[in-house]
Amino acid sequence: MTTIRLFGNDIKVTEKKEVKSIMLFGARIFPSPALNKNNMRQRDDRFMNMPDLPPRSMRLAIESFRGSRPVYMGWKYLENSDINANLSRFLIPVECCSKLLHYMTRLEREKILNKDDRGINVSVMDPKGNLHDMKFTGWKSLGRLVFNRGWNNLVRDNQFQKGDLLELWHFRMPNNKPCFAINIIRY
Repeated sequence: MTTIRLFGNDIKVTEKKEVKSIMLFGARIFPSPALNKNNMRQRDDRFMNMPDLPPRSMRLAIESFRGSRPVYMGWKYLENSDINANLSRFLIPVECCSKLLHYMTRLEREKILNKDDRGINVSVMDPKGNLHDMKFTGWKSLGRLVFNRGWNNLVRDNQFQKGDLLELWHFRMPNNKPCFAINIIRY
């Protein structure tokens, strides 16, 4: 049984063999290899309808750097592993991986997915409007994308906690450098 998320709804599809692609509304869709049963988890759908624009303070901070219009990538409740200083990385949710790669150039995608794990240099804007330099790379062992080399500074400076809801936005600087912005919602 395969579960497909479409417009915020989970659709269960039975299969007799490994699915290479499916037809949906006349379009052929290829499942991401990163989406396997081990990576799928139940999600709280309270925040599925996220806004088209980030908070005003974030928009103004991005505009002050002359950044492009931000695009919403997804969200994640922070886990212990995301704030653990010894791990020093943010594991990007499976649901966001293909969308993030879609907004990268061909050369950026190649560097991110290259076996040498070097990735690309990016800047990540925290909720205060400060930029943090990081690496954006793919981890082949997990089939996931991560921010690392600088993540700990962002966690420390913003006192992230387990359970914080992190919104991830993508934008580009005037020199076309890929950047990300993070908004945190605490309850």
